[in-house]
Amino acid sequence: MGRLGSGTRKRADGMLEKRFTVDGKRYSVYGKNTKEIEQKEHETRKMIDAGIYTSNRKITLDQYFEEWLTGKRNSTKGNSLKTYRCHYYKHISPRIGSKKIHSIERREILILQKEISEHLSATTCNGILRTLKIILNDAVHDEIIIKSPAGGIKALKEPEKATETYHRALTEQEQKDFMKEMANDFYYEFVALLLCTGVRVGEAAALTWGDIDYKENVIHVTKTVTYNENGTIAIGSPKSEAGNRDIPLNDTIKGVLFSQRKKLKNIFPMNENRVFLSVYGKIVNDYALNRAIRAVLSRLEEQGKPIEHFTAHALRDTFATRYIEQGGNPQTLKTILGHSSLAMTMDLYSHVMPNTRQKEMDHLKIVI
Repeated sequence: MGRLGSGTRKRADGMLEKRFTVDGKRYSVYGKNTKEIEQKEHETRKMIDAGIYTSNRKITLDQYFEEWLTGKRNSTKGNSLKTYRCHYYKHISPRIGSKKIHSIERREILILQKEISEHLSATTCNGILRTLKIILNDAVHDEIIIKSPAGGIKALKEPEKATETYHRALTEQEQKDFMKEMANDFYYEFVALLLCTGVRVGEAAALTWGDIDYKENVIHVTKTVTYNENGTIAIGSPKSEAGNRDIPLNDTIKGVLFSQRKKLKNIFPMNENRVFLSVYGKIVNDYALNRAIRAVLSRLEEQGKPIEHFTAHALRDTFATRYIEQGGNPQTLKTILGHSSLAMTMDLYSHVMPNTRQKEMDHLKIVI
């Protein structure tokens, strides 16, 4: 490294510090190289001139959160921004938002955790703590504090997920009874597509007829339903790069799509593009679909054919289970489901395969 400029020194941790004075007051900026600290000095001087500069020692958590959230908008999805805002303004800000960041102590965060745990689930509390940890870790990177006071605070123990109810695969008999009862329901084709392809609810709801490629014989999954920071529905990109995928069509899926197109043409003749709509002509959401599922389950119970409660996600589990039961390749299943790793596929669905494991062991012949 060449000679450092006036007012610049190299710290023990390798970072550069640039000190400068404006109107008799001393300021410091930090960076990895000369270019970075010069840029930060320029930005700081502009804020001082505009009267909007707040020194690191004086900045409160509320003030920092607004700056932090603004910086996140270009790189974070609306759904996540909405969650951050909800966690912060409902649970974090009322308790420690007015405090200067450098004065927040570990015990105050432990008190916050205890207070919210008295009326919220462990899962929700841990989500709020994760949000606070992200904010404070970034405050460390921004040289506001040296160490996060939330570091080392353990998450609350969460109950085991109800994989056998909400997130479970339907048995073949349950699947048969459910689909038979739902045959005349408005959302029948939507449910059938989930069951036949394993797509997520948001991915199916975002489909347009342009995504149905009969020439290549695939469904192009390139988008999903998401939510903006203000809570309004929007169409965005899938959860991960692996979410962008092509799902092969078969005769059953083609039949479902043919029936759906005919249905929408009769009910919503002005709709030219979207494959699925709600009963009100809007984008389908999880709430509407799960409400329809509950109605079918209620009718089945009245008929003496009760099925344990499940949500729309169970249809994705069911597709995966039927696929493996019928000898499907796990690697291909990973691609169809849009998982980023094979481990994710197997971890999610191995718990619903005891019968298949037994059958495979029964057929296994090893000479000894």
